[in-house]
Amino acid sequence: MKFGKQLAWEDAKSKRRRLLAEFLQTKAARRAANAQLQETTSENQQTEFQNHQIMKVPHDLLFKIFILLPAESLFMLQFVCKKWFSLINSSAFIRDHSQQSEIVLISQNLTLSGPENNPKSYFHFLDLDQGNHNFIESNVVVLVDVLASCDGLVLATVENKKSLILMNPLTRKHKKLPLGTATDFGFELYGVAFCNDLNHYKVVHLFYEEQGCSGCEILSISAARKWTRMEGPSSELLRYIRRINPVFVGGSLFWISKKHYFISICVESEKFITKSLPAMSSNTKDSRLMEIEGSLGFLSYDEDDNKLQVWILMSDGGLEENWVKSYSIDVNACVVPICSLRNGKEMVLESSRHRLYVCEFDSGKMKLVHSGDQDIELWYQRIEKLYIPHRNTLVSWEDHHEILC
Repeated sequence: MKFGKQLAWEDAKSKRRRLLAEFLQTKAARRAANAQLQETTSENQQTEFQNHQIMKVPHDLLFKIFILLPAESLFMLQFVCKKWFSLINSSAFIRDHSQQSEIVLISQNLTLSGPENNPKSYFHFLDLDQGNHNFIESNVVVLVDVLASCDGLVLATVENKKSLILMNPLTRKHKKLPLGTATDFGFELYGVAFCNDLNHYKVVHLFYEEQGCSGCEILSISAARKWTRMEGPSSELLRYIRRINPVFVGGSLFWISKKHYFISICVESEKFITKSLPAMSSNTKDSRLMEIEGSLGFLSYDEDDNKLQVWILMSDGGLEENWVKSYSIDVNACVVPICSLRNGKEMVLESSRHRLYVCEFDSGKMKLVHSGDQDIELWYQRIEKLYIPHRNTLVSWEDHHEILC
């Protein structure tokens, strides 16, 4: 069995390298075609025309145009001229653009390619709009695994396991962080969150200590010198927490349990709370927490009537919060919710055959965006264990502006 898993892992890495090679080949062909097209036009005339047009476009109009472009395009456009660079890198633009940027899935494993003496590592993305595989070179070869994502920043481990790195995969800007408390129990969870009141990011680490007790520590990115121990969930509560990426909503990180509750931490007060899931939800195996239009959502598949139940945690404006059943969607087979899209009207679902669908909350219509029958790595794992919801943005931990996850 162990040999079979190792063989499957080697096959998965081989497939990822093949997908990367195809992606780079297509990218090189597109670049060559663009270069050939440019040669047919006078370079001086083209440059003069472009500069003239750039100076004529008002700042407000540029802002409205750029806000609609993907972060990958903006990263290249910022170098066209000083005017564009100033606009694209302004706090106001980064804030507004990050709030409307769409969700992708980022692989928890980086892909290595190139000669053995000089390999390059690539982040692997799955586009939920077209189902395409995209890759971005990390420029940090020692990165191994992506642990968590928030606002376009990822927390990753390095090869020697001596430190962590917080990084924006798109801009390639990164910061080295101290490693959290080591554990031999194979259970640890990381979460990254933005603290609005303090205007900086924090990393939360849950783990089991050698004595079998639960442990919790938190790291402020602004200081990034050492972890601070704090009182976390009890060993009994932590034992049933699912090993999936936490959800960040309204200044708190949320982890779902295998039982009938979830735990959360407010990153400002650094206090944990435990709350029950909706009373009518009986199937917690394929249930998920996710952010839906700025609120915490709970989605559960009902096997009896093949319906996906969607609950929203609503507040009455005070301290009271109650689960409200918002949608009941007919589905033909067992599905696992992955994440909601940025518009708050659609969600991504994974079927038992590892196919990804985008489903509308209101109508229940489902659109196939990725067929995983041939593409799924490690057939005994689900996509949600291989990928993490992520947003491509230009955000940096040094940007002092409010970002809403």
